[in-house]
Amino acid sequence: MIQRILIFIFIVFTNTLFSQVDTISISGMYYGTNIYVYNPSVADSFSIQKLIVNKDTISEDLKTNGIEVDLGSYNFDEGDRVSIIVIYESNFAPVIVNPEALMPPVKFRIAKPVYTKNDELKWHIRGVPGDYPIIVEQYKWNQWKTVAKVDPIDTVANNIYKITIRPHSGKNIYRVKSINIKGEEVRSRDLIFNASNQNPIYIQNKKFIDEIVLSRKTEYEIYDLNRSLLLSGYDRYINIDKLPKGKYLLFFDNKIQEFKKK
Repeated sequence: MIQRILIFIFIVFTNTLFSQVDTISISGMYYGTNIYVYNPSVADSFSIQKLIVNKDTISEDLKTNGIEVDLGSYNFDEGDRVSIIVIYESNFAPVIVNPEALMPPVKFRIAKPVYTKNDELKWHIRGVPGDYPIIVEQYKWNQWKTVAKVDPIDTVANNIYKITIRPHSGKNIYRVKSINIKGEEVRSRDLIFNASNQNPIYIQNKKFIDEIVLSRKTEYEIYDLNRSLLLSGYDRYINIDKLPKGKYLLFFDNKIQEFKKK
């Protein structure tokens, strides 16, 4: 009879002991990010008893509310399989703060921009950008020109951006680019459109002594024949009074025209 009582007490004690212990597990692949775990506590008693990383048991340095599982110390290569098991007191469940760290990161992409009638350029990005600005370029004067720089928003959600642009007459080509977290350049597809609200710009004066007069405001650049930039701006009236006499190249609207300053 006594033996039966002892066996019964042992079974009850064992079941009670095991009922107080539970586990959380996550698995995935290594992508260069550590795992963070919130470890609840009551007084000096902490919930987590053990952490197991790919069968490697961690039972030390767990008496803290914030635990960083340093996956970098395991010499994983990117894409290696990772399994983490958290053994804890069932009354106080811990929280794995960033389980998505073991999931493939969302690839950073820049959607093809869209042109609106209000001379706005809109686009959205997906994934996590790097620490570099997002650059808007326009193809004109036989080269890509930077027309805007935008600070990225660090989030994996879709982010919509818009800027005001100055399209020239005729066919316009724009693109958006940036650098991802791996240092690789990411570009959108080219946006090509005709700006129907932009009439061609022409030079109104025939003699160039102290200024050039255009039919309306536009971006311009003036180079010498060696392609050294001398003047640039956005205006209808271009002051060339300080330029020495000689031949120059005027870049304006979607044109390149040679002129002679007298």
